[in-house]
Amino acid sequence: MNKSSQILLEATHLKKTYDGGLVQAVHDVSITLEKGKLYVLSGRSGCGKSTLLHLLGTLDTPDSGTIHFEGKAFESMDSLTRFRRENLGFIFQFHHLLPLLSLRENVETALVFCHKFSDTEHRERVDSILMDVGLEDRMHQYANLVSGGERQRAAIARALVTHPKLILADEPTGNVDSITAKAIMEILRNRIQDEESTVLVATHDPLVRAYADTIFYMEDGHIQRVENAH
Repeated sequence: MNKSSQILLEATHLKKTYDGGLVQAVHDVSITLEKGKLYVLSGRSGCGKSTLLHLLGTLDTPDSGTIHFEGKAFESMDSLTRFRRENLGFIFQFHHLLPLLSLRENVETALVFCHKFSDTEHRERVDSILMDVGLEDRMHQYANLVSGGERQRAAIARALVTHPKLILADEPTGNVDSITAKAIMEILRNRIQDEESTVLVATHDPLVRAYADTIFYMEDGHIQRVENAH
């Protein structure tokens, strides 16, 4: 396999400012993500990690620079909404589950507009992913009646159930204890092995760095250093 066929996403010279240019959230950032690897974007709060994640996930638009996904530029895509739905999975620090739905129903919401699987495959994927994250005995509980760690695992299941090519996680261990944090990272690591997804985690949690193939250290809107962990 040649090098170019291994590249999932390539961003070049990204820039994003706010407040009329007074705040430089991301400045001249170039980043390449290969298929089947786990990347960590490390840095203090406010260094631009979340902004960069939003740009790579089409949740925001750069002021300048380009982003290509499997060789195709974002700006040339007919529908970023459809692209996002079919290729990306998002995990945030706050789970954003619907409290009056069960954990299973929350995971199923990700498949409402997903046309990659049949109805039977939908059910099978929901059951399988809930088992993978250790919620097979809790899936019928309402989201507001389970622990914070269980809610976060359900949010991860919701992000993974569509079989995304790229999983973007913003501080996924920020509101859980160290045991749950390790379990979350094991889930993401296993997903790479099982379905060859690519994972990018933005975090300031040093525990997460141990799971990375490559670490991007970010400061003041720049990537200052890149470390290959394996």
